Parts: sequence; structure tokens; C-alpha cells
Amino acid sequence: MRRRLLITYLSLTAVLLLALEVPLALSLAMNEFHHLAIAQVNDTEKLAAAASRTATPASDASWAARATSYGTHTHRTVLLLDAQGEIALSTRPGTAIERAEWRRTVRRALDGNPNLPLEYPFNLSAEPLLVAAPVFEHGWVIGAVVTISPTTSLRARALGQNALLLGVAAAGLLAAAAAAVPLSRWSLGPVRQLHRAVGAIAQGRYDTRASAESGPAEIRELAAAVNTMTDRLVALLEAQRSFVADASHQLRNPLSALRLRMDVLESAVTEAGRPHLEQAVEQAVEEAERLGRILDELLALAHASEADSGATPVEMRSVAEARARAWSPQAAATDVTIVVKGEQVVACCQPGILDQVLDVLLDNALGFSPAGGRITVRTWVDDTRARVTVTDEGPGMTAQDAERATDRFWRGEQIGNRSGSGLGLAIATTLLEVGGGRLSLSSAEPHGLVAEVDLARDIPGVAALTRSDAGGRS
Repeated sequence: MRRRLLITYLSLTAVLLLALEVPLALSLAMNEFHHLAIAQVNDTEKLAAAASRTATPASDASWAARATSYGTHTHRTVLLLDAQGEIALSTRPGTAIERAEWRRTVRRALDGNPNLPLEYPFNLSAEPLLVAAPVFEHGWVIGAVVTISPTTSLRARALGQNALLLGVAAAGLLAAAAAAVPLSRWSLGPVRQLHRAVGAIAQGRYDTRASAESGPAEIRELAAAVNTMTDRLVALLEAQRSFVADASHQLRNPLSALRLRMDVLESAVTEAGRPHLEQAVEQAVEEAERLGRILDELLALAHASEADSGATPVEMRSVAEARARAWSPQAAATDVTIVVKGEQVVACCQPGILDQVLDVLLDNALGFSPAGGRITVRTWVDDTRARVTVTDEGPGMTAQDAERATDRFWRGEQIGNRSGSGLGLAIATTLLEVGGGRLSLSSAEPHGLVAEVDLARDIPGVAALTRSDAGGRS
């Protein structure tokens, strides 16, 4: 947008300068030519008048000296023609009147007509200027005085003036560019404010609103529309969260009552019927516990989308080691080893997010790792991103399943009878997206699954900016 404004400002300035300077350049050039032509006409008429006062100007030494002095001083050629147009005297021997337009000019002078070359077709080709004036004796034309002036100096002055005008135009463009930068910044101020507000909303700060009280009318209308859209979005999200939370809480009461009744039923059954009923009661209790876990995960998912947006530096290697220690007892029970590798990496995310995500990924990895298998947690960085991967040695999944694995309630074919609600990866994905991170799944070689967590890197000097911009297989 700023580039377009700068191009527009400079284009308008360039057009304005061209509209002013092209006519000015032509006017200055024609003015130089008119000065030259008028001065040469006056000088030629003076020489013709002096020749008229001499009975035989061609043989008059004083007139010849005057003509020679004039030619030397002005770098012009002076010719004295007789009544037939033949050259009787020349200050530059060898000069001939060969051009057709020159001969017409001389013929008009020999006919007694004045010569005013103000309609001379000026150009920059340095074509000499010829002026002719009749010489009279007792009212009769007895010859003509011709002066030929080179226009090389005239062309040089015109080119110099044009160069000066070009320099002025360039300086004007530079001044316009210098003024256009702050002007465009000022013009785009309301747009930047709107962009910051929209960015904050996109990062989950739903209490942010765009300023609709200042700036151009179009920007105010757009800001008002953004605020209206945000209000409706917040209302929809709040309704969704309220529904999930209320449903979870409301379902918990009958679920607790169901478990209590099962306990009462189990205690009331006689010894004869107990063997047949114990299995059914145990299965019912397991389903009730599974429903309870689903309700807990639904609540976690509802709260994940409204996570705190304040990003802080988090040392990923330390978090990975802490979560590996926490899951080590369960891993040892299934004969699985958890190994943490990689360098010290500082990421920028909300507190506790990485802990929860690693818990989900380690839980999944343990559920699919074979006995004697190994789970590798590795941290690493590139220029701007911090990453941690969790790699297991399980069956893995296809590319199509990897794309769907983060959907809510999705359970792949490899799940089998493994307990789970299909919400773990969805919760992890939502937690990461709130802080501007992402979760990706891919196959490991020769088998297994690689879950990669990608977060913004906490870089000194830009960390504050990153934190201000953030919050954004079960």
C-alpha cells in the first residue's frame, strides 16, 4: 500500500514537472533564437544602410573593413551581392549560397523586401541562420548584404538550459520523494492501527477493538464492520464454550448418580447371582469412567481456545526432560524407554502450553510403542522457529490419516480397542494455534510416527516483538 502511494505521489509530481518544464524549455530555446535573429537583422540592416551611402561599396575600403571587423567580432560571414545576386565581397572566401531556402531569402532582399526571419524553423541541429537586407541607391536596389551566423553556441545554450531544467526536475522529484515518505506513513496510520487490531483479534485477544472514531470515513466504516464482526464472533465462541461447559457439567451429575446406583446394585446382588453380574457392572463402570474422561477432555478443549495470550520465553529442553521423567514410570511398566536429545532451545509461547502438548504426544507414543521400543524427544532450532519432535516406533499412520488425526473425535484404524476419545491431538493443536504454533504428523523410518511441535523462537532483540504479536493420536 505504501509503495502504491509513493508511486502515485511521484507519478503526479513527474507529470506536473513535465507539464511545466517542457513548455518552459521550448520557450527558453525560442527566446534565445529570437534574440539572435533580431540582433542579426539589426546588424545586417545597419551594414546595408552603410553600403547605401557608398557609391561603390564593393570597392570601398572603409565598408570592407567594417564588414570584416563585424565578421571577426561576431564569428559571422558577411557577403555583399550585386543586383544580379553575384558575390562581390566576402569576409570568408569560398562561401556560397547553395541552399534553396537561402536563395529564396536573397531573392526577396534583391526584390527590395525586408527580411524578418522570425518564422525560422528552430531546431537543435545547429543549422546556420541567414539574413539578407537590400542595398538601395536613389530608391533602386543595387545589391544586398547577407550575414550568415552559426547557431552552434545557441544550441549549446539551449542544451545547457535543458540540463539545468532536468536537474531542477530531479531535485523536485527527490524533494517529493522525501515528503512522500512521511506523508504516506501519515496516510496509512489508520490502516496500520486497523491492522494491529485485526492481528490482535486473530491471536485470540478478543477484547481488542479497532478505533472507529478517527481517520478517513472509509477506514472508520471498515473498523466499525470489523468490530461488529468481532462482537458476533465472540458471541458465537462464547455460546459454543458455554454449551460445551454446561453440557459437561450437566452430564456429570447423572453420570455420578449412575455410578452410585451401580455400586448399590453390586452390593445388593446375592452370592448366587454375583458371578454373572460382576462382569456387566465392571463394563458399565468402565464406560462411565470413559464418559467422564470425554467430559474432562471436552472441558479442556473448550478452555484451550481461550488460553492466556501472554507469551513468555520457555526452555524446551528442560520442559521435555521434565515431562519425560513424569512419564517414565508408565513407560517402564510397558518396557518402553524415553530418550531426550537435542540442544537448549528457548521458544516463545504461553506458560504451560508445551507441557500439555508433550503430555498428549507422550501418551499417544506410549500407547502405540511395542515392548522394548524407544520414544525419542528431540529439540532443535532454525533461523526463527523452535521445534521439538516426539518419535515412536509404533505402526505409524498413512499420510491421509496424519491429515485427519488432529480432527476432533477422529480415531484411526490402528487404534483398535485402545481407550481414548479422539480429542487429545485436537486439544494439542488448538493450544499451539492460539500461540501461533502448529503441530504436524509424519511417518518415521522404518516405521513409527513423528509428531513435530513448531513454535516461534525467542530471539534476543526481537523477542519482545514476537511476544507482543503472539496471542496465536489419541
